[in-house]
Amino acid sequence: MRRWLAAATSAMAHVSDRPTLWVPGALTWVASVGWIPFLAAVVRVPTQSELTYFGAGMQTSGLWPLNLVLIAAAVVAIVTLAVGLVAVGNAALDAVLQAQRFVAADAGRRFVTSLIGVLPVALVVFVLLVATIAVAPAEFNRPQADPGPVLRTLGRLLPLLILGAVVVVSTAALSGLAGRAATEAGSVAGGLAGLPTMLRRAGSAGAVHIAATALLGVAFLVLSGILINVLWTPIGAGMLAGGTIDAAGVLLLVGFVAIWLCLVLAGGALHAWGSATWSLLLRQRATVARPGRPQEASIDR
Repeated sequence: MRRWLAAATSAMAHVSDRPTLWVPGALTWVASVGWIPFLAAVVRVPTQSELTYFGAGMQTSGLWPLNLVLIAAAVVAIVTLAVGLVAVGNAALDAVLQAQRFVAADAGRRFVTSLIGVLPVALVVFVLLVATIAVAPAEFNRPQADPGPVLRTLGRLLPLLILGAVVVVSTAALSGLAGRAATEAGSVAGGLAGLPTMLRRAGSAGAVHIAATALLGVAFLVLSGILINVLWTPIGAGMLAGGTIDAAGVLLLVGFVAIWLCLVLAGGALHAWGSATWSLLLRQRATVARPGRPQEASIDR
């Protein structure tokens, strides 16, 4: 714990003094989880009747199950794009942290290791989807039962949701470490083989950092969601009421965009802090430069 506190404090001081780290961190944060509070505030939640109509329409459509396959394919494409953006952001962030130039090949290696890390998450999502298809119709067709069908469905899926959260957090940490190892080794295979070494270098402080970043990340997401929802509520109400935005609405919209950009930068700073802490926890006493690259620089400089 003391080792993690020392690394986290040093990383916090370093990141707070270098706003250039916030931009690649912001790209990674938005592409990974930062979109959640924005969509939760701006996109209207469908009603129970709309969800029931959508589910019934999917099953009774002549395209069933092709329509489900097409939706799944679109989700896979979006996830692949997001993984690519996360890989580019992480590679650029580490390049700035280590005072090195950005190398596209490093982003490619991180992309591959991240895709490998997505596979367990995809399996969990598939299991949740199958369980939802098996549970949701009965809950939505149950007459006049409280709480609502959405809450009842979530309650029955709660063990799987908890398991999914654990898998997502652990897989994200392991794929990130594998990406770092791949960057050091110069190959994806070398990175996967070097993952146990990374874990030994991190030690128990690495486990503490995984838990701390997960808790801080969730807390920041919740606070961002609350703030964005409060700012968007009068704007959305005005759009629904009149269909147009007056001068006051324009000012509110400008303020909303400004606050959202500030939250994105704050999320980027939080992600940069997590990456900088990993760099300190994994730093060896003697570092060996990659062929053709300058010697790594300490982030304490």
